[in-house]
Amino acid sequence: RYGAADVSFESPDGLAEVHLRRTRLDHAAEMTGHQERWLMLAGPPGNQWYATASSFTPEGLVAAMNTALTDPAPVIRYGDDLRRLPPQATATPVEPPVPTPLDVRRAQVANSRSTVAPSPADARPFIPAPRPPSAPHVPRPGHSR
Repeated sequence: RYGAADVSFESPDGLAEVHLRRTRLDHAAEMTGHQERWLMLAGPPGNQWYATASSFTPEGLVAAMNTALTDPAPVIRYGDDLRRLPPQATATPVEPPVPTPLDVRRAQVANSRSTVAPSPADARPFIPAPRPPSAPHVPRPGHSR
C-alpha cells in the first residue's frame, strides 16, 4: 500500500505502527480521507485504534501524537473501556485519591452557593411588555423609496 519513498515504524510487540507517506499528495484527497500523510495504528488486529494527519497538520502535533502513542505509561480507563480491552492488556485497579482538606472546603463552598430552581407551580409565566404602535411611514419631500 505504501511505496518505496514511504517510511513505516512498528513497535517490537507489533501493537503500534506509524506510517509516513513522503510522496506528493492531493490536498482534496487528504481532506476527504482518501489519502493521509500520517497513519498511526494501535492495538491488535481486529481491535485497532487509528488516527490520521494531513500534510498541513503541524509537526508539533504529529510529534505529540506519536509520543503519546509510544508512551509505555499506564492509561486510565473507565466503564465500557475495561470490558473491551484486548487480551494483551493488563488492567490494574486504582484507588481513588483521598480528598484533601482543600478539596473538602471547595466542595462545601460550591454547595453552599447552590440554589434550587423554583418548581413549575411557583414560576410565573413570562409576559412580554406591550410594544408601542409603529408610526406610519411618511415620505419626506424630495426622497423616494
